Amino acid sequence: MPEIEVSAEDVVRLGDSLAEVSTFLRALDHVTTVEPWAFGPGSTADALQDVLGNWQRYRILLSRRLDELAGAAQAAGTAYLQVETEVAASLGGR
Repeated sequence: MPEIEVSAEDVVRLGDSLAEVSTFLRALDHVTTVEPWAFGPGSTADALQDVLGNWQRYRILLSRRLDELAGAAQAAGTAYLQVETEVAASLGGR
């Protein structure tokens, strides 16, 4: 069975990357420049509003969850590094 090694720095970098994706998602304010009125009469404009409204809602929710995951990964990586340092020091290392 293959083994996977993950360093504390890798976990912290993962948190940083998740935070970057979250920031990007928050920066996406408008998905399209097409205005609903451009579709003319009918239900197409309402359907577009529903799709864009759902996209906005899920984009914001995803951004919040990514922020939470980023914070958890950064905290875990920092704690992992601290434990490694303390264990090494207790064994006479640096």
